[in-house]
Amino acid sequence: MQKNTKEDNKTIEKKLKNIGLDLENIPESLLNIEKIKYKAIKAYEDNNYKVYKHVNIKDIEILITPADRLDDLNEKLKKALPLAFYLNSESEETIEQYTTFLNMIRRLDLEKMKIIEDEQKKLNKTIPYEIKYKNNYIWQIYYSEIEDKYFMLFSSNEDNAEALFYLIKKKIAAQKTKKKETIYVPVTHMEYTNKMIKKAQITDLENYLWFFTKEWPSIYEVYNQKEEETIQIIGKTEIYEEVKSIYKITLKDKEEAVKKFKLLKALFILQSTDGTGYNFKASINEEGSLDFYYNSKKITYENLSEFIKQEVEEKQENTEKTFNENILKIENLELLKETVRKQKDEFIQKEKQITNFLECKKSFFGKVKYFFKKENKISKPKQVNIIQENEETKTVQINPIERIEKKDLYTIEDLLKVCENLLKEETKLKNMQMDIKALENKKENLQRKIQNATLYINEIESHKKSIFDFWKFTNKDEVNMLMEAEKQEQENKRKLEKQFSFEEDIEELGKKVDEKQREIFSKNECDAVYAILNDIDTFNILNKEKILKKDDTQITKKIKALKEEYANNIEEIEVKDFDIFGNIAQDKTKTKILKGNKHREIEKDKYKILGIKSETTIEEYKENVENYRKLLKEANGKMISPYNISVYKVTKEGENLNEKGFEILNINLADEIQKSEIKGEKLNLYKINIKEKMPVIFYTNIMFYDNLNKTLPLGMDVQTKTLIELQNYNLKPISQKEFYTNIIKSDYENQIKQIKVYEYDLTIQGN
Repeated sequence: MQKNTKEDNKTIEKKLKNIGLDLENIPESLLNIEKIKYKAIKAYEDNNYKVYKHVNIKDIEILITPADRLDDLNEKLKKALPLAFYLNSESEETIEQYTTFLNMIRRLDLEKMKIIEDEQKKLNKTIPYEIKYKNNYIWQIYYSEIEDKYFMLFSSNEDNAEALFYLIKKKIAAQKTKKKETIYVPVTHMEYTNKMIKKAQITDLENYLWFFTKEWPSIYEVYNQKEEETIQIIGKTEIYEEVKSIYKITLKDKEEAVKKFKLLKALFILQSTDGTGYNFKASINEEGSLDFYYNSKKITYENLSEFIKQEVEEKQENTEKTFNENILKIENLELLKETVRKQKDEFIQKEKQITNFLECKKSFFGKVKYFFKKENKISKPKQVNIIQENEETKTVQINPIERIEKKDLYTIEDLLKVCENLLKEETKLKNMQMDIKALENKKENLQRKIQNATLYINEIESHKKSIFDFWKFTNKDEVNMLMEAEKQEQENKRKLEKQFSFEEDIEELGKKVDEKQREIFSKNECDAVYAILNDIDTFNILNKEKILKKDDTQITKKIKALKEEYANNIEEIEVKDFDIFGNIAQDKTKTKILKGNKHREIEKDKYKILGIKSETTIEEYKENVENYRKLLKEANGKMISPYNISVYKVTKEGENLNEKGFEILNINLADEIQKSEIKGEKLNLYKINIKEKMPVIFYTNIMFYDNLNKTLPLGMDVQTKTLIELQNYNLKPISQKEFYTNIIKSDYENQIKQIKVYEYDLTIQGN
C-alpha cells in the first residue's frame, strides 16, 4: 500500500510538473475566488454553437462544479466554485474540493492533452474550413455579458480532464511569459452580436438558403485573433443529379452581409410568390461559395436592379401580347359558339324526325301513317332561341390591363404586380383555349351526329319507294343507330419503364444481379471480372489489334508496380499462402462482416489471380491476362441490365472513354465524384445511359469472394461498379454541362473542382 501511494504521488507530481503547477505556490492567475454572475437562458443547447473566437487565456476564469455535464445549467452554476477553492489544501472547508482536484489529476491523460495542444497550435494559424472541429465538445467556455468575462464551467465528474488542465497550463505559462495566449473555441450560449446583420435577419438567411438548397445551413460568427468578425455560412446544395456538395459563404463586413441578405430576400420573394414562375438555381462557384442563376444568367446584388427592370419590361410586353391574343381568341370563341348553336338546332330537327319514325314503327297504323306522310323530306333547320344562359351563350369580358408606369428603376413590388397582371391574362388565355378546344370537339361531334342522322334519314327515305320494301325495313330486329357520336380513339398504352434511383434501388438491384451472376458465371469468369478491376489498362492493350513497343513498356511498368506491392505485403501474403489448403485458408468458425451481414468467405487475392510473384515475367503476365480477356469475351452478353440505368466515370481533363475496349463505370455518382483521387482542378464526368436488357457485368459480392462455404451475402456491398465492353456499342451524345464541386480533404483543406459532364446513350452496334 505504501509503495502504491508513493507511485501515485510520483504520477501526480509528474503531471503537475508538465502543467507547471506548484500546489505549494499557486500562481496569481488562478487565485480568483469570486463567482461569476451569469444569466442562463433555457432555450439554448450546450452543443449548439453560434460564435467561435480566439479567446485570450488570461480572460477566462475557471469554475468547477460537482454537477454532471448534462445537468441543468442553472444547477451547475449554483454548485460551481472558482478553481482557487479546489487548490486550497489548508482549509477544512475546501479539503473535499482539494481531494477532488487530485483525483482529476490522476485521471489526466498527458498524451490526450498533447493532442489538444497540437490542435490549438494549428487552430491559432488556420481556422477549420467548416469552422467547427473535432474537439468542439470538450470546451465549455461561456461569456458573462453582465461582467464582460469568459469562464470555463467544468464538471469534476468528467472522465476527460485534458481541456481543463490544458487551460490551467496555458494560464500559468501566460503569466510567466507575459505574452498573449489564445485558444480557438466555440463560446457556449453566446448569441450573435448583430454587428453586421440582426439576429432575425440571420434566421431569415437560414430559411432562404434552405428554400433554395433544401438543406439547413450552419451560420457562425467567427472572430480572428485581431477580434475581426466575419459571418461564415456552411451548407450543402445539389450540384448534379441529386449529388450534393458543401458550400461556404464568407461575409467580411456589414455592407457585404446586407447585400447578400437583400439578394436572397429578393430572390426568395420572387420565387415563393404564387404565379410568378421564377425558379432560381443555386450553384457552387469556383471559390466554393454560392451563386444564383435564372435561365443561365447569374443574378447578383449589383445586377439585381437591372434584372428586375428587364423582367418588368419583358413581362409588361408579354402581358400586352397576351391581352391582344385574348381579344382574337374571343372572336374565335364567339364564332365557334354561333356555329355550335346552329349545329344543335339542325341536329334537334333531325333527331325529332328520327324519333317520330321510331315511334311510328312500333305499330301497324303508325307505319302506314308515316309512309303516307307528305312532309317526309329533310327539312331545313329552324332557329331555336335559347333563353337560358350557358357556356355557349356567355360572353367573355376583357378588362383593360393595369399597366405599370414606365420608370428608370423598378421595385420588387412593381415586378410582382406585372407578374400578377401577366398571370391574369395567361389564365384567361388558357381558359379560352380550353373552351375553344372543347367547342371544337363539340362541333366535330355534332357534325358527325348530323351526318349520321342524315344518313339514317336518307336510308329511311330510300325504303319508301314501295310499301312492301318499307314494311320489310321497319320489321328488322335491330336498327342501325347511325346517329351515334364519334368513335372513341384507343390510346396506345406505353409500357411503364422502371426508373432507377440509386438511394432507393441499389439494395434491390445488388441482390437481384448478384443472385443471377452466381448462376450464370463460372469461378474463372468471376476471377476475370475481378482481375480486370485491378489492371484494366493491360486488358485494353491486349484487346488492340496491334501491340506497340510503348504498350509493352506500359505493361512492364505495371508488373513492376505490382511486384513492389507484392514485396511490401509478403509477410501477410505468406500467411495466406497455404498450398495444402488451396483457397480454404481458414476454417468454418472464422466469421467476417459485410455491410452488417456475417459470412465465412475468404476475400480474393489479387496477386494470386493476376499470377504476381517476385519471378513473374512479362510473357507469363500477358498470357495470364490474355486468358482472362478471352473469358470476359465469352462472358459478355450473359448478364444484362434489369433496368434503364446510368453509370459514371470521372477522368482528368482531356481524357476520353476507351470506346475500343473495356470500361469500368460507377453506379454511385456521389461516390465517383467524392472519392475521385485524380489531380487537377478540372475533370471530366462521363454519364452513360444503359437501356434495359443491354449487356453489362456488375461488381457484386461474388466478384470479390469465392463463396466456398455458401455464406456470402447477396448484394453490391464491396463496390458499386460495372464492367462494359464499349467496343460493342455506339455512343450517342446527348448533352454537355458544367458544374463546380467542393471536395473536403481534411478539416483545414478543401479543393474546388470544375467538372464537365458528357452524357451519352448507348446503342448496340448493328442495331
